[in-house]
Amino acid sequence: MEKVVPPFKVDVAGTFLLPPALREAREQYRNEQISLLTLRAVEDAEIRNLVDGLKAEGLKVVTDGRFRSDAWPLDFMCGLDGIRFRDDRKTSVELTGRIDVHRHPVLDDFVFLTGVTGGDVIAKQVLPAPSRLLAELMKDANRTQLDLIYPELETLLVDIAQVYQKLIMELYKSGCRYLQLDDATRTVTDNAIRVNNMALENLPADLYIAFHSPTEMLFSLQGINAFFLDYDSECCGKNRLLWFIREKQSVFGFVLSHYPVEEELEELRAKIDQIVRYIPSHRFSFCIPNAEVLPSESYEEAEEKQWHTLKMAEMVAGELWPEEE
Repeated sequence: MEKVVPPFKVDVAGTFLLPPALREAREQYRNEQISLLTLRAVEDAEIRNLVDGLKAEGLKVVTDGRFRSDAWPLDFMCGLDGIRFRDDRKTSVELTGRIDVHRHPVLDDFVFLTGVTGGDVIAKQVLPAPSRLLAELMKDANRTQLDLIYPELETLLVDIAQVYQKLIMELYKSGCRYLQLDDATRTVTDNAIRVNNMALENLPADLYIAFHSPTEMLFSLQGINAFFLDYDSECCGKNRLLWFIREKQSVFGFVLSHYPVEEELEELRAKIDQIVRYIPSHRFSFCIPNAEVLPSESYEEAEEKQWHTLKMAEMVAGELWPEEE
């Protein structure tokens, strides 16, 4: 079991740039030039490299970078019974029966990750939120099958919640003590709120749960230890959210909207100073965003920014809270 526990001054949203060797291996696998076993070996090697790199930068929390996925979150959904890809393009899913879970691939992925972390960092498992799965299944393309398999919407909500409860408990039994749920959908419905809260009921007290969302979903969640918000998002009233988190005595995860450069550090420090007027510093996490390559930059430039941002985050955290280092 890991010897460190969240929250951390510097955290990660979870996704890192796919290494060139892994991109090439994935393309070779699609073209049937290498086996799944060979692809898996490349994934293993690159996850080890990522973990080593994060530890070298001083982080206390690591993920697998989402290196196992080429169609997230849909491939996660297709690891559940009753859901499959609609076609080979892997751009949508369809229902084939009632949803359940037996041995989801994410369990083996997590066990591997914990095996390469060591005792000085904690492995964080990131899953799409139950509301994200609900939103996918409620799309018009699934209407016929949805009406056939789930004529009562309540049954669907219960099945989704139970599936997540089963999977989360299996992760917990495998050693997971830090779980993050993501939902980037902009529309918040009553059913989306309900299915999230149903899935989060009666989980172990020592399972630390963060929820990452740009929406007002965050106001309605129960059983959450940390609320991660893309801070420059216009979809959520930030002051209202900060008061809400303050009253909940929860952790606020300030997720950067992009990788900053040195010239933006003063602006960044000013934003953090505003936040800590509401949130005590011991309940604040400075969170590195999910990685992406912008249209205006090369992969090499994006990769350099990815690692440079980690260095700057540690530097800023050390300046703001030197007594906690």
